[in-house]
Amino acid sequence: MNQFYTPFGPLLMRGVLSDNVFDILLKVSNSTRYNMDQDFRNHLAGNIAEGYALKFTSSEQSTVHDEFINLAKTYMTESKIRRKIKKFGRPKIQDVQIVEPIWVNFMKHGEWNPSHFHAGIISFVAYLKVPKEISQENLEAEHCKVSNQPTAGKIQWTYGESIHFSETYFNQTPVEKDVWLFPADLKHMVYPYKSQVERVSISCNFK
Repeated sequence: MNQFYTPFGPLLMRGVLSDNVFDILLKVSNSTRYNMDQDFRNHLAGNIAEGYALKFTSSEQSTVHDEFINLAKTYMTESKIRRKIKKFGRPKIQDVQIVEPIWVNFMKHGEWNPSHFHAGIISFVAYLKVPKEISQENLEAEHCKVSNQPTAGKIQWTYGESIHFSETYFNQTPVEKDVWLFPADLKHMVYPYKSQVERVSISCNFK
């Protein structure tokens, strides 16, 4: 079931990948790894060693695109209802498309994504591998336990001015198979972590 969050102005949506699409994404990500012809890092803000554009068979692409686009349509429909938005401009909900390519990030300890935003109208991130050590780091590691804002490996969205009785950021610890959709021009970042593990995420944009 999709969940919707309004920690500040823009709407964020949390969903879950189907088992079939999850398996396709994991298989294609692993088969693309180390193929430097698919190296996508110069298009990304991330300070990471591995980021690749994904290539699917026609059958895989159809399955993945159908699920992703249905999620985007759900997000747009809910935004229209909750925000009473009468005009989206372009595209119309039924015409939303994926901006190619879909890409994968293999994130290791000490790597991070600085604050940035994307092209298109909606951005999407999904998680294929999230080791439990990252959550444990936030709960148990000394550098996190003494902080009033433990953020190791978390994704953070930011919006608006810092004023009383209002939040300007929203943090989430990634969960395997989770999907997040949000406005493409909403600033977001990913904090580094120290645990000696690797996290794998998928991203794309819609137009």
